[in-house]
Amino acid sequence: MADLKKPGEFDLIDRFRSLLKFRSPRMKIGIGDDCAVYSGPAGVYQLISTDALIENVHFRLPTTSPELLGRKALAVNISDIAAMGGTPHLALVTLGIPKTLPVKFLDGLYRGINAICQEHKIEIAGGDTTASPSHLFISITIFGETAKSQLVTRSGARPGDKIFVTGTPGESALGLKLLSSPRKQWKGDKKLQKKMIQAHLDPVPRLKESRQLMNSKAGITSMIDISDGLAQDLLHICKAGKVGAVLREEWLPRSPELERLTSLNKLEIMDYIMAGGEDYELLFTLKSEDVRKITSRFKNTKTPVTQIGEVTAHPQKVILLTIDGKSIPLKKLSGFDHFKSGKKPEKK
Repeated sequence: MADLKKPGEFDLIDRFRSLLKFRSPRMKIGIGDDCAVYSGPAGVYQLISTDALIENVHFRLPTTSPELLGRKALAVNISDIAAMGGTPHLALVTLGIPKTLPVKFLDGLYRGINAICQEHKIEIAGGDTTASPSHLFISITIFGETAKSQLVTRSGARPGDKIFVTGTPGESALGLKLLSSPRKQWKGDKKLQKKMIQAHLDPVPRLKESRQLMNSKAGITSMIDISDGLAQDLLHICKAGKVGAVLREEWLPRSPELERLTSLNKLEIMDYIMAGGEDYELLFTLKSEDVRKITSRFKNTKTPVTQIGEVTAHPQKVILLTIDGKSIPLKKLSGFDHFKSGKKPEKK
């Protein structure tokens, strides 16, 4: 398209920079040099994570706005920092841009990036722009830090620890199902459907909740964000810690909206809760003596924090105890894997 050919690469970089308003006191040299330069305090660990979003793999342009796409591209990276008890500060954005993409779309994308940067006090410190043959490609690398005493990994769970999750997993997966089948006559209030779609297109990284967990001084032994599905991400924790787990179906949090829409449309709610993915909730394990400390701390907060099971001593033996007394191996409820034939339930 002609309007993308008018600005060159460096004009685009200047254009993007003008759309990004937040400035970090840590930055010494930002966009415009060969490298960004930033300072960090002593006594902390630096955290780095990266995620890529590819058109028609992670998103479809007809079903999202550029602003929401910009927000989500950064939100999924913020979630990784939150999952390790950290605070994000800086990010790099790399774009592969097809020539047919209007500059107006890129302006919207950066308005979305800027909005979430300002919410979480993150500066975009640079990146790269390049031409893409046909599809939009977004890669973000994020930099954060955590006090050495507060670093949480996937590998610390121990037998007897209790398993908790923030929020109500499953809404994002149903939102994607709704977006993927627009011609289907879905039953249920449009406002409820919109809430599910919003959960998918504009996920909220649980940074505030992560900080509350870290500041509680409770024994958080492991943590992960739910990007691939509750079942699969719990399996990651168990594999890293060489432990097993038991979940109880009756303890799993269910949003009234998810229950209503799955019931009306004859969908199995547990498929969405256990294997949906892209919830970006925090799944964590906690020393049993600190359960009351956490439940009381989150009692009156907007985000529910729910105990859903217990860590066991049986390596990678992870089961779901159903309400009717059955034991289901969680490997049968595995979530998303880019390189396997199995698909998320919302893509059926």
